[in-house]
Amino acid sequence: MKLLLSFILLISPYLAHARIVFDITDPLIAAKTEQMVISADTVKLFWRIYNHPSHPLTPPQVLQKILEDSFLAEHARNNLPADALALENSMGFSKQAKRHNRLITLLKSHYQKDIKKVLPTNSLSQLYQFNNDINHKSLLNLLELKRALSVNATPEQQQQAQKLIVANVTLGPKESALTLWDIYQRQNMQGRLALHKGDIKQLKSEVERAVGSLFIEYWAENNIPKDDLVAIKQIILNEEQKTTFLKVNGLHHNMHDDNPALLARAEQVSEAQVREFYKENKEEFEVIERAKARHIQVAEQALADRIHDEIEDGLGFSEAIQKYSIAADKSAPIPGDLGWLTRKDKNRSWLHAVAFIQQEGKVSAPFRSPQGSGPIVYEIIMVDERVDGHLEITDPTVRYEASRDIALREMKAEFKALSHKLQTEALIHVNKAALK
Repeated sequence: MKLLLSFILLISPYLAHARIVFDITDPLIAAKTEQMVISADTVKLFWRIYNHPSHPLTPPQVLQKILEDSFLAEHARNNLPADALALENSMGFSKQAKRHNRLITLLKSHYQKDIKKVLPTNSLSQLYQFNNDINHKSLLNLLELKRALSVNATPEQQQQAQKLIVANVTLGPKESALTLWDIYQRQNMQGRLALHKGDIKQLKSEVERAVGSLFIEYWAENNIPKDDLVAIKQIILNEEQKTTFLKVNGLHHNMHDDNPALLARAEQVSEAQVREFYKENKEEFEVIERAKARHIQVAEQALADRIHDEIEDGLGFSEAIQKYSIAADKSAPIPGDLGWLTRKDKNRSWLHAVAFIQQEGKVSAPFRSPQGSGPIVYEIIMVDERVDGHLEITDPTVRYEASRDIALREMKAEFKALSHKLQTEALIHVNKAALK
């Protein structure tokens, strides 16, 4: 009973509402879902990957993540268009290549000691024979780019690459042929470009990498339980499809301005919602209304740096203006006076931007003027007084920021509700003993 309670507490508040049935007696199996059988060893494998000193996780929490990903991925498969799930990044590796690379990385990391024991004299060269008829010239003739601004093989090149065997591979009693197209499909844009340029060294390197991957996968197929290999592949696929679902719905943590789902949702936010948000979060729209500043202008950076050091050592700012500045306002009643620089000035100069980022009473570092038609100068600014305020509710920035914030909150709440629903509906078979 104590173990059951600790599992439910660790497996997350949401999964505590799932239909958990403790009916597994096999000591090697941790859990079962409709998708897969999850062994204790599979949980351990992913725990080694997910657990990190900056974000430590326990094995039950890793099992929680595996299960949550499986529910969301299944929902994505049932609800997203097939083309959205299959959408590729033309610059990077294909989704299939990324899944395979992740599989090999996981297997190699978790089973490296066992794999090394059976790797022929620690060398892959005994496992394959490279086709030495292929050289720089023949590779270039076959794959030379035919279309401007494109790093992709033509249909004709694809057909030829599918027929060209680059290496014969022997894994146990099994012999297989590795084609140029097998290698080409594993590449990102940089790798494809190297092959299009006839880089035979790159081809040989990628062939050896591919043979290493095939050997690890062959070892896994013959040395670990079939259910484990199926589960690992399914978990990798679930990771990918969950991420795709989050991206499509504008919730992926790496998405910023390029977020069509968020922008579309923000357009639906009403003016009443914006006004309420503004009232409750007015501090988020603080701005500098105006700043009263003085400056020193010189023609050389070395001199500007020296003046800054002298001021830091105790030279008065007014004295430094009169001693060094080449600006005409050094002789003004208030030497170097820029007056009040306001946010609403129609003819704002770059000095406005410099003044508005300075703390009151602090001397700025030297700034170089923008390249323009006039001579280059260096400026040091002192803000004597600053007046802060807030953007008016009618300012377009308020609408832009508030609507995005409101939309994101709504989307997160809906996602949380969906996640809760999926987990509540799930049926999970668990082995209490395996959780030890």
